[in-house]
Amino acid sequence: MATFRSSVLVLALLCLACAPRESSDAPPPEVAEIARQQIDHVAPRRDFVGPAPARLEWTAVDGVETYHITVVTEIDSVVFQHTGARGTTLEWPAEIALGPGTYFWRVVGLRGDHVVADSGRAAFVVRE
Repeated sequence: MATFRSSVLVLALLCLACAPRESSDAPPPEVAEIARQQIDHVAPRRDFVGPAPARLEWTAVDGVETYHITVVTEIDSVVFQHTGARGTTLEWPAEIALGPGTYFWRVVGLRGDHVVADSGRAAFVVRE
């Protein structure tokens, strides 16, 4: 009896493995991830060392409606973030003083709720 059940189970598994598949490995077009474009850091440029920046500036990317900017410390504590920038320059808020240390900033380009461009993280070091 146990041998019969094992044989039936093996046969069922073989049938499932040989059965034609209805879908391919690729996701349907409406779910496929949008190819992200590259945003470059202009000011402060990647690995900049010097005074605290007066503004943040990045390259424009076609198809972006708004940009989301984030600045964090070396321990990932958020110092500043802004969503809704439509241009490629953002003046640094006077009420937020950056002391000496290493900071990372990132710009993400959005079209609606979809990320279509990303700069990745870039470090800059503020010296007194």
